Amino acid sequence: MILNVEGLIKSFRGQKVLDKVSFELKEGEIVSIFGRSGAGKSTLLRCINGLETIDRGSIKINGEYLYRENENYIEIAKGESLKRIRQSIGYVFQNFNLFPNLTVLDNIILSPVKAYKLDKDIAIEKANNLLKKLNISDKRDCYPYELSGGQKQRVAIARACILSPKIICFDEPTSAVDDEVKRSIADIIMEFKRENIAVLIVSHDKDFSYSISDRIISIEEGKIIS
Repeated sequence: MILNVEGLIKSFRGQKVLDKVSFELKEGEIVSIFGRSGAGKSTLLRCINGLETIDRGSIKINGEYLYRENENYIEIAKGESLKRIRQSIGYVFQNFNLFPNLTVLDNIILSPVKAYKLDKDIAIEKANNLLKKLNISDKRDCYPYELSGGQKQRVAIARACILSPKIICFDEPTSAVDDEVKRSIADIIMEFKRENIAVLIVSHDKDFSYSISDRIISIEEGKIIS
């Protein structure tokens, strides 16, 4: 398994948002987590990506623990282990989170070069290859305000892919996009599957989730119900 989540509990201000969530994700598998707004889907993604600290349980990614219980506290990955885990997982945010003052190319290479010390020339080469693959090579020197929603989505996907992750997470990938962009996103996700990259999607778009996924997990009030 590329991802193991066991007994995950997460609360905000004493209110449980995730309650004993457990599931697994295999290499090359597409899994959608379906639920209404406020069900805990996005919080789950943020925990898996290390953007939220969990209260109880464990998360293992590519064979290494991001979080695990150690007696009465949560042990968090550090150093080289944390670096490897973060390289193993890409995250495409619902609102893209592109830096408005940076070009498309600079948005993609910023983290690999600054945080992971990837050689800049190598990062640029990888970024150019991804932009070509995603059919937006002509936008590499544009700024986010010059892009359509679908183009911003592709830039966010390129940024998530540049470190060759084992898992790519999508937070509401079809919100506020038209049917043509939805079909494009579906094609990209199916290409990830062919490359044996696991894909985890959280969505309230039932039609999209069922059309693209190998498996559906339903979550309600922080609990997996099926």
